[in-house]
Amino acid sequence: MMYFTDIHSLEELRKEYKRLVKENHPDNGGSEDAIKVINVEYEITFKVLAKADTTNARKYDMAADEQIRDIINIIINFDINIEICGSWIWVSGNTYTCKDDLKSNGFHWASKKKMWYWHDPEEQTRSNGKTTMDDIRNKYGSETIKKVETKMCISA
Repeated sequence: MMYFTDIHSLEELRKEYKRLVKENHPDNGGSEDAIKVINVEYEITFKVLAKADTTNARKYDMAADEQIRDIINIIINFDINIEICGSWIWVSGNTYTCKDDLKSNGFHWASKKKMWYWHDPEEQTRSNGKTTMDDIRNKYGSETIKKVETKMCISA
């Protein structure tokens, strides 16, 4: 193992995986080969840790993780903000140029939040539309995968 050598829990594994993907993604100077190795090592390490920790393994579904990783790999090249809250992916920023790509990959527009979201189509959801992003972040946690810097224009 090259990447996940000192990982002792599924939560540590997830955090390290996200850090490694950001660091080694081709858009950040990494390579596709490195990402492939990271994905294989992640799956192996996940299986080992899930067997050792059956209590917390229920919180982490390998199939759901794989879906989220696949979607993130598709949209990581877009000039947008990407955030994971629980098992949902939220996208914000200047999304107009990539809205068709987001739609074709299963994202939906949340007009009150002014953000796009994706979740497993098999997952049942209930919402009255009044939940704020802060409520969602507080309830499910939040991890920023990609943050695009906004450039301010200063007029003379």
